[in-house]
Amino acid sequence: MRFYDDDVWLSAEEAVARVRNIYCVGRNYRDHATELGNAVPTEPMLFGKWTHAMVPCGGELRLPKGRTNIHHELELVLWLQRPYEPGTEWTEYVGGIALGLDLTDRDAQSRLKAAGQPWEDAKSFRGSGVVTDFYPVVDWAALLDTPFALEKNGAVVQEGRAAEMVFPFAQLLHHVGSRYGFGPGDLLFTGTPAGVGPLFPGDALRLLVDGDLWGTCTVSQEA
Repeated sequence: MRFYDDDVWLSAEEAVARVRNIYCVGRNYRDHATELGNAVPTEPMLFGKWTHAMVPCGGELRLPKGRTNIHHELELVLWLQRPYEPGTEWTEYVGGIALGLDLTDRDAQSRLKAAGQPWEDAKSFRGSGVVTDFYPVVDWAALLDTPFALEKNGAVVQEGRAAEMVFPFAQLLHHVGSRYGFGPGDLLFTGTPAGVGPLFPGDALRLLVDGDLWGTCTVSQEA
């Protein structure tokens, strides 16, 4: 059984136009933390993106001029539809789910980490937040074991399942809501599985859920 309804709940274009706050979770898959030589956190590790980072998945994905080591990070993305209130069932906060790419300037990130500075220049540049259309979730249990994947030039480079997250959806939503608050139009990028790697002009990307195509784009770079 599919975990989602076939009818689009919110298009990628509408989501990008309406987005407010963008919360992102780092190191939420053990294998990804390991591949980058990082420790697995003991509580959710949060960072943010600015709204102008967001673009819909489709057609051309343009990388900014002068950034030469941008990596793809495939993620499940939640669209939040109501304000956080303690005691509310966590599933009621989620209007829809999408696949997304948290693009990361790895050179900038390494430089900023070494200097003990914030990551925004590595995470919030134009086009660094990519989302597909959002679909309503009809079976959260089925979602947990459904594979999602990124295919680059015909080969699967990332694959994961929500069940593999270090911090599950309920814990992430409570953590974000209780510490920072959230409301309609906020996004939650829930972390990336192992397999992150560089993008180059001409790369053809396909974002898949259990083999079903949710989004495509072709990478280019500003002249």
